[in-house]
Amino acid sequence: MLARLPAMSEHTQDSLTARVFEILRDEILSVDSGFTPQTNLVEAGLDSLAVTQLMLSIEESTGVWIDESLLTPENLENAEALAALVHSELEKA
Repeated sequence: MLARLPAMSEHTQDSLTARVFEILRDEILSVDSGFTPQTNLVEAGLDSLAVTQLMLSIEESTGVWIDESLLTPENLENAEALAALVHSELEKA
């Protein structure tokens, strides 16, 4: 079962980065100890199926759904960029 983050008012960019990184490392990608929040996700093996799984895990964990139109190469570059996107969407909610 996925860990759920604190209430929306307690979401920080750092906590979201940590959660997105954890999801990627533990549930989505097969990576080694060199994987960091700055690692390029496509180079680490992120494909379209993995993106779908990742978005479902993020929604379960944060309660926010990221519109598919926002899943640009820039927003999927690394865990930090994706967490920034999730953070900005949470602030809109």
